[in-house]
Amino acid sequence: MSRISRFVLFAMLLSVVGLTSCLDDDKHEWLHMKECWGTVIGTQEEFKIVTDLGNTLLVVENNDPSFQIEDSMRVVVTFTELEQRGENVFDIRINAIRELLTKDPLYSSQLNEQQVDSIGHDPIEALYVWFGNGQYLNIEFGIYFSDLQKSHMLNLVVDEERSTDERVYVQLKHNAFDDDVKMYEGYGRVSFDITDLIPEGKDQIIVVLEWTDYAHLPQTISGIFRQAKGDDTTPVTYTLLKKGTINGSTSAAPVQ
Repeated sequence: MSRISRFVLFAMLLSVVGLTSCLDDDKHEWLHMKECWGTVIGTQEEFKIVTDLGNTLLVVENNDPSFQIEDSMRVVVTFTELEQRGENVFDIRINAIRELLTKDPLYSSQLNEQQVDSIGHDPIEALYVWFGNGQYLNIEFGIYFSDLQKSHMLNLVVDEERSTDERVYVQLKHNAFDDDVKMYEGYGRVSFDITDLIPEGKDQIIVVLEWTDYAHLPQTISGIFRQAKGDDTTPVTYTLLKKGTINGSTSAAPVQ
């Protein structure tokens, strides 16, 4: 619950080329550059990235060597595909790489009144949501803010009272810390590890995501989250309603 360092995406690159998450390795291309969310395997000297689609990216060239790699780190990477080595294996050149904000969900039964209030009740826009790698709920979001140095906070709260073994309700919570003047339109990415939401003995569950948009209207979307089995990492993807989305965002949102 404590506030931690700001998570800032590489704003210049994103605002210029308008790349979004790599839900399909042939989509969202701009001048042969692609973008994916994934997990690092290896060290600074030699590493590869396993994407949330289950593809393996072998790093042949790295044009962002100053970024410090750590094994098991979640990252967003923009890259150029150099050669396909196998059905799901590619040699790549990294153009930019940043750490992906990754958090565990919070559970309503474990929160006291003060904690519930600190999580926040500020509006947010869930622009795109999808399941990745049989483990994550990935969200591209939009927020408004006025202070470029002030960090907002996002959390995912599991509503245990309404949830069942067949359907789990989760709420995307935003605390703007009073930085709610609509001066800038921002965007960002967050990844929640929701593996533990699947009850023991089951391999899937319906996940219902809820949030409050900037029209102060409740929004809901649902999908079937399936646990990965062995090498099967095919994600379930779905697009959110267009209503209420922030368009033309030009700044990366400061988020923790």
